[in-house]
Amino acid sequence: MNLPAPYRFLELAGPHRAIGEAMGHLDPPFRRPPWWPPPPDPELAEACRRLVARWHPPLIEEYEGYAAAQRLDPRFLWQQICRTSMRARLFACSAAAWWSPEGVWVGRNYDFQPLQRRRDLIGLRPEGGMASLGMMGSVPGGRYDGVNEAGLFVSLHAVMADEPPPRPGIPFHLIPRILLERCRSAGEAVELLLRMPHMLPMNFLIADPHEGFAVEVHPLCVAVRTPENGILTVTNHYDHPALRAYHGSRDLRFSLRRQEQLMERITRTDVPPRERLRQALSDHQAPVCGHRPGFATLWSMIADLHQRALEYAFGPPCQTPFHSFPWPTSLPKDQGEGPDIHSRQTPDPVFCSAG
Repeated sequence: MNLPAPYRFLELAGPHRAIGEAMGHLDPPFRRPPWWPPPPDPELAEACRRLVARWHPPLIEEYEGYAAAQRLDPRFLWQQICRTSMRARLFACSAAAWWSPEGVWVGRNYDFQPLQRRRDLIGLRPEGGMASLGMMGSVPGGRYDGVNEAGLFVSLHAVMADEPPPRPGIPFHLIPRILLERCRSAGEAVELLLRMPHMLPMNFLIADPHEGFAVEVHPLCVAVRTPENGILTVTNHYDHPALRAYHGSRDLRFSLRRQEQLMERITRTDVPPRERLRQALSDHQAPVCGHRPGFATLWSMIADLHQRALEYAFGPPCQTPFHSFPWPTSLPKDQGEGPDIHSRQTPDPVFCSAG
């Protein structure tokens, strides 16, 4: 599919190192996003790299392949993509999911400044992991949202909150990628998120055809929300009482308005579910759909997890058509044999550390 610049649709398959090499050849010379803060010191970056090597080793192989294709030192590349601070006071991404007799629906708007040039939809079939389809922004390797072959949906949302001093953890943009590649259900994804070390304040919407969770993450505390009347909405603030104090003095009204507007539109019953969700994502009252230089909806997605139907709009959903994409499937030799994932009981839905 030919998409308007700077959007790209890429399909990659094979060993992780080969995937990294292919992406490195497809990309222009790597440049750190100009809005990111300076990279961490080498010791902190290396500690984060070791954590990723422990939690999902194939990603390190992929970055080594990317660095080789770009003729970069792999440790230098890793230091550049290891973000340890958000340093912003306004974020504006919105997502919703609901479970009903009409189906299991998820929708998500990704909003940021138009200066973000990387807007890649990646269809990935890695050896030894589950196939996925989702959007990548800012730096190679990660995902901001997507679905996998098992029917799992994941999206990330930065949160306006105070940050503790930087500590080793998994870079935020790699977390959805790890979940989509390793987890077959929302419960497995939540269990992994609760154990994983985090560096930045984030919300994650996790959903599958049977259940869903909003996982609210701070480096010092992680909490889980469940659907209310079959509906989950996630924007850029914490709802769980265990995390609200981390907002400090930030103004949350814009995030709260978007969450309320999503809920109000989704609970309507006078239009079909897909159109209901499209209207919610196209809302200009809160607004959920952004057109300002500092708040532009760069892409939007709608999926029916039960029917395995997926659509993306490459721009504001109020004026950009949605395009259908095939649901991701594994490499032929992997079909019927998923990665070695064991179901576990989800731990206590709140975990906070002392510091």
